[in-house]
Amino acid sequence: MRRYWFVTNARSGSTAETVAADIRDTLSAMGHDMAGRTGFPDDALPSPDALVHAGVAWMVVYAGDGTVNAVLTALHAWNGAILILPGGTMNLLARTLHGEHDAMAILRRLADQPPRHVSLPFAEADGHHAYAGLILGPATRWAAAREAVRDGQVGRLIRAVRLAWRRSFGAGLRLAGVPELTRRYQAVFGTPYKDHIDLAAVDTRTWRKLFDLGWMALTDDWTNAQGVTRAFSTSFRLAGRRAIPALFDGEPRQLLPGCDITLRQSTANIIATA
Repeated sequence: MRRYWFVTNARSGSTAETVAADIRDTLSAMGHDMAGRTGFPDDALPSPDALVHAGVAWMVVYAGDGTVNAVLTALHAWNGAILILPGGTMNLLARTLHGEHDAMAILRRLADQPPRHVSLPFAEADGHHAYAGLILGPATRWAAAREAVRDGQVGRLIRAVRLAWRRSFGAGLRLAGVPELTRRYQAVFGTPYKDHIDLAAVDTRTWRKLFDLGWMALTDDWTNAQGVTRAFSTSFRLAGRRAIPALFDGEPRQLLPGCDITLRQSTANIIATA
């Protein structure tokens, strides 16, 4: 029997309390005992010391990539295992670890086979971690519009869209340490892999490039569009004199100028079934 701690987020894209109840019932039938539950972000995540004191061996996270990021970052020094179940919109990490399976299918697979533990690459900057993806630059202002949609606040949505549109076509950001990326960009997308961060820098200040990017996003790989430059790096730095808005697995942060962004690897305590 393993004691586990259950983390959910009712605001995540595809979480449902009925599924959360099924997860608890299934884990109980498998012989596992729930030591506690956190409804993030309203409730604070337990510390590694609190989990050790409670005798917790597993952290079970049924939420989206942003909540998963918060858990992995808070528990990076914890020795217990972390099970990520898809409960968000994109579920990028859950798909990487388990393939295209829902939460209940993943639990059934765990019942039939011993768990496999893996480590995950991530991009680190000023104590923030991005496991699924990192976005840098003015275009990240669209995250505020996304949150307004989630909260149903129309007035805030309109203001957020206006600000995001103005900032997206502003001065942009520059990077240091990546020879292929020498211009100012509206956004830089970073995807961490085992041996590099895959960078896609976007500069679409003309309507032609903007249309091409939108069309490619709908019909093909958008990184092949005009105005997108690809590069690979294990470490780079933010140039310029202004703070840069960033999204770490969809969660907004501000990074100071000169901040280093580096590829890291987590400890091998993430449960995978794929």
